This record gives sequence, C-alpha cells and structure tokens, in this order.
Amino acid sequence: MLRAVAVGYAAVLAGLIPLAGCSASSQASAAEPSAEARGCASSWLGGELRTASSVELLVAAGDTIPARRWPAYRAMASEVAGCAGVGATITLRPITADSLTELPLFAGEVPSPTGPDAVNPLRYRTDLRSFMSKTGAAFDRLPELERGTTGSDPLGALQAAAGDLRLDGGTSPRVVVAIFNGWQQSRSLNLFRYGQDPSSSTAPALRALRASGALPQLNGADVVIAGLTPGIARMQTSDAQLAELCTFWRSVIAASHGSLKLCAAALPGISQTP
Repeated sequence: MLRAVAVGYAAVLAGLIPLAGCSASSQASAAEPSAEARGCASSWLGGELRTASSVELLVAAGDTIPARRWPAYRAMASEVAGCAGVGATITLRPITADSLTELPLFAGEVPSPTGPDAVNPLRYRTDLRSFMSKTGAAFDRLPELERGTTGSDPLGALQAAAGDLRLDGGTSPRVVVAIFNGWQQSRSLNLFRYGQDPSSSTAPALRALRASGALPQLNGADVVIAGLTPGIARMQTSDAQLAELCTFWRSVIAASHGSLKLCAAALPGISQTP
C-alpha cells in the first residue's frame, strides 16, 4: 500500500517538472499574447515593428492636427503601441512649432513575459494593460498641447528622435513612425505654398540643414510616415501634391541615412475614419 502511494506521489511530482527541452524562454513565449491579442490590427505594421528595439513615435499635437483627423491619428498611434514587439522602448514625441525642444510625453518599455510575469501570465496581462493605458493617456494629451501656436516642425521632431536613437545604440532595428499631415511649416522652411511642388524645396532644404547641422542622423533607422491629408479643402491639397510631399520626405530621410518604408494617408489595415 505504501509503495503504491509512493508511486502515485512520484507521478504527481513528475507532472510538476517541466518536460525536457521546455526552457524558461518557451514558457515565456507561451504566456505572451499574440500581436492581434494585444490590439495590433495591421499585419504590415506588426511586421515592421516586431523586431525593433526602439520605436520613436512622432504625432501631431495641438493646432498641427488637421480638422476632424484626430480620431484617425489617435487610432494609428494606438496601433503603433499595440504592434510594437515585447521589450521595445516606445518614445512619444509631439509635433509642434517647437518640436526640437519639446520633451517626450511618454517613454516606456513594452512589458516582456520574463521573471515574475513569465511565471504568472495573469500578472503579465495586467502589466500589458497598464502599459497600454499609460500610452493612451499620453495620446489624449496631444490635442490640447501647444494650442494657439502657429506652424509645424516635423523635421525638428525627427532630429530629436534621431538623437535618441544615437544614444540608444545597439544593432537591432530602430523605427521612427511619424503621424502628421506631411507639411513642414517653420521659420526656416515652409513647404506649404499653394500650387507649388513641395519636392522643389528638397535641394535648398538639404543645403540649409547640412549647413546648420540640423540634418537628422538616422543611422539606418526605418521611417514610416502616415496621416497625409488628401481631399481636405482647408489644406487645398491634391493627390499630386501628396506624392510630391512624399518625394521630399524620401529625399530628406535618404540624406539622413534612413529608409522610408511608407508615406501615406493611413497605415495599412487602419481606417482613416474610425
């Protein structure tokens, strides 16, 4: 009878011991929810961000947000937070008239199912929900930031992001996602002149940026631009001008040693009017 109890107890213990080849990392990946479960509806964006160690998220703020576009902009920003890979650092920078000197609104690391979170999947999901809640609260501050200022300086935000990426170092991919209307309207460079090809400003803009030391140094980072505004009467923007805008940004990013992966009105898989 005692031998039978001992055999039964040994069987229970065997059930508690991980099977051979089942490492802590495989347990962690089992606890990690899929990108879709974390709110990533864009498989394209998920593919771009999955292996990135750092994601610089630049989003229009205050009066730089085009009329009626904030719901779409917020949906795209939330998509970036939901699609970034575990362990990635996300830094949210507002695009304003003074983007270069604006401090980030948020910086944090996507929770990774390691340590206590690997042992307790429920704790990991709680940490992940807390992270998404904090990013959402930061997004909600953007419309009221720097109200009443004129102009928009996405180049300044890109330069600030590039500085962060240089400090970050490392060899894994780094990604910059910029969500704005596409126009640079600052004292040093104003792309928006009705009827003028924005790409015609490329050469003088690059000369000025190099001369002043303001050309971003992206060092191989991928760049995604979304939020360009076709069909908005107030912007008087045609599809042809948007294509010319993308030509400008592609040239600037190439000169900055980055790679433009997308330049469009919306992220693939995300409605422009959620």
